[in-house]
Amino acid sequence: MAKIQRALKIDLPPRQSAFFWGPRKTGKSTYLRAAFPDAITFDLLESDLMLDLARRPALLRERLLAAPEAKLRHPVILDEVQKVPALLDEVHWLIENRGLASSSSARHRSSTSSTSASPA
Repeated sequence: MAKIQRALKIDLPPRQSAFFWGPRKTGKSTYLRAAFPDAITFDLLESDLMLDLARRPALLRERLLAAPEAKLRHPVILDEVQKVPALLDEVHWLIENRGLASSSSARHRSSTSSTSASPA
């Protein structure tokens, strides 16, 4: 299978948040995984993760605050974040109170199918 060379290049300054969205099945998640291989990723297509975060959105904050500082130098990607909109409140809190930039969803960092990308 031939690999398609993408013209898109996301180059975000450190601690910058962003949303990455577009039509379904256009390679947003695939692009983000390739562009940010060291990112902390929450894939909400994993039903157990989605259900845990839907029941308790604060779990996202707890997991990120417990992550090693070195890991938080990379983007945080919340793939399919539109499935749990309350996570955006947690992302907002993290950005405002801890200086973390995250990614988040399709309604759109952290983004991005609905995927988000943002460096943390």
